[in-house]
Amino acid sequence: MAEPNRKRKVQLLFRVTAKEKDLIHEKMRLVRMSNFEAYMRAMSTKGYIVDVDCTELKNLAAELQKIDVNLKQILRHVDTLGAPYAADAKEIRQKSAKCWRIMRKAFREAMRF
Repeated sequence: MAEPNRKRKVQLLFRVTAKEKDLIHEKMRLVRMSNFEAYMRAMSTKGYIVDVDCTELKNLAAELQKIDVNLKQILRHVDTLGAPYAADAKEIRQKSAKCWRIMRKAFREAMRF
């Protein structure tokens, strides 16, 4: 019986051979998916799965985060010096925000598939 809070209430069943089952699970492993239902939905509705490796983007984001932490420490000291450096501090904050916008856009583009 379907659970009342379940989003997907229709169940589809089909039979495969042991060899076909092994092949399906091997393909799931290749695209790094462990959820059989999600894999079958993606293959049935899209016909393909794109496995996007975002390792380099994640590494870049981690480095950007480290730089951002250092910038914030510097800006905290600059803020204590007062008005003469306010414009410089504002520009640094804007450039940092721009870097993060570019990073988020890169992640969105990579995950578009």
